[in-house]
Amino acid sequence: MYEKFKEIDGSHPWRDVSPDGYIDYQARSRSQGRVLYFNFPLGKEMGLIPADHPPVINKDLEQAILDTFSLRIINEYDLEHGRKYPPETIKPNPYMATRYLQTQHHNKRGRTSGDGRSIWNGYLKTESLIFDISSRGTGATILSPGAQKADGIVKTGDESYGYSSGLADLDEMLGSAVMSEIFYRQGIPTERCLAVIGFPDATAIGVRTAPNLIRPAHIFRYLKQGRLDELKASLDFFVERQIENGFWQLPTDAPARYERVLDYLARAYGKMAAVLEEEYIFNWLAWDGDNLLASGAILDYGSIRQFAAKHDKYRFKDVDRYSASLREQRRCARLIVQVFAQAIGFIQTGVKENLDAFKDAECLEVYDLVFETEKDRRLLWRIGFTPEQTDRLMEKAQKEIKDFDRSLSYFEDRKVSKGIERLPDGLTHSPVFLIRNLLRLLPAFYVAQAISRVDDGSAYMPDDIFSRAMAASYVGKRDLKLTPARISQIRNFQECYLKLVAALNEPFDATLKTLQERSAIINHRHRITGDAVAVIIEEVIAMKGKIRIDGLQEAIEAFIDSQVLIPGKWQPVPAAELKLDTLKSRLLNKIQENLEEYKESI
Repeated sequence: MYEKFKEIDGSHPWRDVSPDGYIDYQARSRSQGRVLYFNFPLGKEMGLIPADHPPVINKDLEQAILDTFSLRIINEYDLEHGRKYPPETIKPNPYMATRYLQTQHHNKRGRTSGDGRSIWNGYLKTESLIFDISSRGTGATILSPGAQKADGIVKTGDESYGYSSGLADLDEMLGSAVMSEIFYRQGIPTERCLAVIGFPDATAIGVRTAPNLIRPAHIFRYLKQGRLDELKASLDFFVERQIENGFWQLPTDAPARYERVLDYLARAYGKMAAVLEEEYIFNWLAWDGDNLLASGAILDYGSIRQFAAKHDKYRFKDVDRYSASLREQRRCARLIVQVFAQAIGFIQTGVKENLDAFKDAECLEVYDLVFETEKDRRLLWRIGFTPEQTDRLMEKAQKEIKDFDRSLSYFEDRKVSKGIERLPDGLTHSPVFLIRNLLRLLPAFYVAQAISRVDDGSAYMPDDIFSRAMAASYVGKRDLKLTPARISQIRNFQECYLKLVAALNEPFDATLKTLQERSAIINHRHRITGDAVAVIIEEVIAMKGKIRIDGLQEAIEAFIDSQVLIPGKWQPVPAAELKLDTLKSRLLNKIQENLEEYKESI
């Protein structure tokens, strides 16, 4: 039943791109692991388990997962110190740690950087897709930032040099599994987690997969080093995979082919950047293209945050560096598209021109257009319009959309008067208003008032109620002062909102009722935040050993389903389940309590 797992053996065609595009490591089986999470829907898509397999981690399935993924590399430290391991525990094929750019390395040309704690397990072909598979937490490689800081080899588990241990914490891997699957099921481009293996020392191995795990940083490494042949080979490898998977259709003529590649990339990155900004998702983007997939999808949840409000002043701190902000992600994603244009220019002409030569590239115009279009679509989604209503408004109500966007931005951008706040992982300047609360409550208020036209000012939400309906609990009186200017903005917001509703030319009351029902789900008060998921995973880990593995898996799945906030697909945790006196129910209640406590957090 689980024979397909045996095809994941370290083999991967990326080795053909360049002799120094990776470092090979022998690996050995790591004992004492338990499978704490397995993504059954993904496992079925990959053909690893039958389509009718029950969502239960039985003994044979767990063993197949452990045999395939519970690995520890035999690294340079092990070899230098003559470490010996039973031959039967050593895997026959090597596993590669790939090289790519990383800004946290002193060398900015990719000579020392890449997979610092990961190996590529291989790839898997199904009838419809090819999946790449890699694992984090498998041991310290020579490509880690810590190895460069130590100026030599490091022992797996040694944390002396920062990012040097080669291991992954269980809470990080489970958190990545949960967040990535929530994002995926909501249509946000992302990697996915196949499995999490936990060990008695609270470390873990997280298995990630995607139809194409190549990062921009894999390709840009050759661009920065001026290596034309390897640059072309790496880009072509990525492109061919996109074609094989049916995502792209390209002409055979080289100039037209690469022009279409840039168009696809511009559209993917424009859409991704707009989704991140509108959904308040922080992802540390930078010129190197390290923290995302080349296809324009989220990768590596170590620095991912989903905010309750527009924390566009938040910056993540990594040792001595601060990240770009939420609002700056647009510029960063655009810069990556520009670097792709530079790379393709080099491939086509054989001359590596300065990046500035591509500042007016046509693909950047495409990027800007797609960003604005997707931003408008996401705005209409957040309000609660159906896809069909959104299409009509996008076609004939551009003025109303832009007017409402400006009125909403006024309230989104208000920050608390106490100023910048330092956080354990960075800093922020907290927003005064939680816009999602207003978008949820406003249509319900109008329905209760039986409002029937735009200019019915008597049915508008009163100024003080409007302000407090979306005020964060941490704001002070000064932040909520109703100045004449703010009162004017409150009325303008409601006028713009209702004009947008009226632009549909549908029955006013029926449209408001639809917005009430849909926005109650889309803008649910218990939407997960970065802080909430961290605390929730702590609760899950605390329950490990007390609850059977299947119960733990069921609780995680129920939590994920409850966060897929799409009308028609949303599956809240059943009230009856929360009333039971079982360990699983206690865990689900703890999760609900933490969602409430951290509903305004980052």
